[in-house]
Amino acid sequence: MVIGSKVSHECVDGEVIVINMDNGTYYSIRDSGADVWQLIDAGWNRDEVLALVAVEYCDAASAAISLFLDELVSEGLVIDAAASKQARSVELPASFLTPRLEKFTDLQDLLLLDPIHEVGVAGWPHKPA
Repeated sequence: MVIGSKVSHECVDGEVIVINMDNGTYYSIRDSGADVWQLIDAGWNRDEVLALVAVEYCDAASAAISLFLDELVSEGLVIDAAASKQARSVELPASFLTPRLEKFTDLQDLLLLDPIHEVGVAGWPHKPA
C-alpha cells in the first residue's frame, strides 16, 4: 500500500491528520488506525500489515484492520499497491483499539481554493483566460 500522491498527512500526538487535496476532505485517524498509517507510510503492504496485526493482537483485530484498509482505499487516501517494507520499522502498542477514520467536509471549499496554482504565465493574481 502506498499513500496517494494527492494526499498530505501529519502525525500529531498520536493522531494522524490527512488531507485529500483532490476533493478537499480532511480526516482524523486515531487509535490503531494511526499505527497502521505509520506502517503504510513506512512502506508495508496490505499482507504485511495484516500479518503483523494478527501476530501482535488477534485475528479479530486483523479483520478490523482489513476493513479499515478498505476504507482508506475507498476514500482515495491509499493505493493498494505491492509496496514492501523499508528500513524503518514501527512499534505497535501493547493493546489494540479499533481504528477510527473520521471524515470532515466542512472546509472543502477553502482547501480546494488555490488561486496561486490556477494561474497562467502572467502569474498571480492574473487568472488564465
